[in-house]
Amino acid sequence: MRLKEDWELKMRNMAVKAVLICALVLSFSLKSYSREPRDCSAPVKTAEGLVKGMADPEAEACAWKGIPYAAAPVGDLRFRETQPALARTGTLEADQVGMSCPQVEHFTSGGKSRGFSEDCLNLNIWSPKPAGQFPVMVWFHGGGFQQGGGGYDMYRGSFLAGEKNVVIVTINYRLGSLGFLALPELKSEDPNGSAGNYGILDQVQALKWVRDNIAGFGGDPANVTIFGQSAGAMSVCAHLVSPLSQGLFQRAVVISGPCDMFFTLDQGYEQGKSLLKTVGCPEQGPDAVKCLRAKTPAEIYIKSPNRLFALGMTCAPHIDGYVIPDQPIKLIQQGKYNRAPLMIGNMKEELKLYTMMISGIGLVPPALITALMRKLMGDKTDEILALYSYKDYRRPADLFIATGNDLVFGSAAFQMAEAMSKNNPVYLYRVDWNDTNFPHKMGSFHGMDVPLVFGTLNTNTAMVNIMANKKAKERAKPLSDQVMSYYTNFARTGNPNGENLLLWPAYDPKNKSRIIFNNPVTISPLSDQEVKRFQYFQQNPPSQIVPKGKNQ
Repeated sequence: MRLKEDWELKMRNMAVKAVLICALVLSFSLKSYSREPRDCSAPVKTAEGLVKGMADPEAEACAWKGIPYAAAPVGDLRFRETQPALARTGTLEADQVGMSCPQVEHFTSGGKSRGFSEDCLNLNIWSPKPAGQFPVMVWFHGGGFQQGGGGYDMYRGSFLAGEKNVVIVTINYRLGSLGFLALPELKSEDPNGSAGNYGILDQVQALKWVRDNIAGFGGDPANVTIFGQSAGAMSVCAHLVSPLSQGLFQRAVVISGPCDMFFTLDQGYEQGKSLLKTVGCPEQGPDAVKCLRAKTPAEIYIKSPNRLFALGMTCAPHIDGYVIPDQPIKLIQQGKYNRAPLMIGNMKEELKLYTMMISGIGLVPPALITALMRKLMGDKTDEILALYSYKDYRRPADLFIATGNDLVFGSAAFQMAEAMSKNNPVYLYRVDWNDTNFPHKMGSFHGMDVPLVFGTLNTNTAMVNIMANKKAKERAKPLSDQVMSYYTNFARTGNPNGENLLLWPAYDPKNKSRIIFNNPVTISPLSDQEVKRFQYFQQNPPSQIVPKGKNQ
């Protein structure tokens, strides 16, 4: 009997202890969940010195703007590998975005800069007000490697941070010839034998800065997602294959950017020699570089080639064997890349907005469209036209736009999904939403998904105002909320799915499923005809269909 009583007493004591432990764990969990808001103005320690931020006036987020992440690439540092930021005394008042890198800004770049300076290597951070450790998303802006800036209002990270509990970082990187000039003399003077990738090296340095400092801003340095649109998406492609980026990120998002349009050094050298001649510098030898370093940014940039369209792109990263070992899509198909879950996709009508600038394009008959294609695409025209039909399009010009869309963007996303899904999760999408001011003329155009991703439909920017009126923005808000959730879920776990969202299956080469972002959001496989087109362009890439010189 005594043994039984002792046993019962022992069990009661164990039960009491278990209850106490559970209560203690629960109290810690509740305390962690209901964290006190941080003081956004409290100085944050970084490797270079203290940084003071501010509360965002429109969102539950803290903001730090214009933080230097690298030394100014001026003087002898122009056309050289990015150097770490210098130490500072005192506290940096990070209350306004920094200067954008030198450029000729255009409304298609997505915003308006505060100003321009060669001392432009700065970044902006938005973090949730509650204290904690959150996933980090680092944004590379678009602009054809010639325009844009991380400080644009359309890229404001406060809404993603405040509503979805992530840390958003946007950066500037060198543009145009200042960021991507390649010359044999520059390759010879570089200890790594590299040339023409200074803008990408800037991004690598920014990722190192995030790794070393983001914890102080509430970010998890072991959970970093890189994402970008257009040239920013091509930048993500570069980091997927660059040995320099290994371990600096865990997930990647490619938004409307091909991974197969990088330049060789020989192509870069030809452009570089043309620039030397244009600005009045010696065309070879050490004096050529010395002369370029003595020029003002305006002398170099304004006289550089300037194209807005993908097929006429004159600035891009180079395959130099150090930063980028080979064409990214080639390395990815060989399995030689930095493994990471991937989200990738494009707009349904990427190029349509830009055709609005061509007077009377809606009236051009099929015969003239076919003649234009023959001029651009030569002996490939008949093969391409066999994959399309004018009767499937509202205007003959729309067939031409569709071929360009598939050639540059759709087939590139398809190739990446096919290649990477063998080794890691891939989530393929297409954006069909076109509820804009001029849906038939503008379509679902290049870049219009960016405010959906950032939740910045109500910002006063040229791109957003051109896109939609107040009522259209209100109709788009539910779609934007879903897109924001998919993106931040992906950043958090590598899987975009979550509560109250349509299940988005990972890409499988057998069923070729993708999500369609529209009102409503749907799931559908690629059609057989789309697959045929994408496979054709995979075998006949842009460099073969539009030979050099035909688009210059």
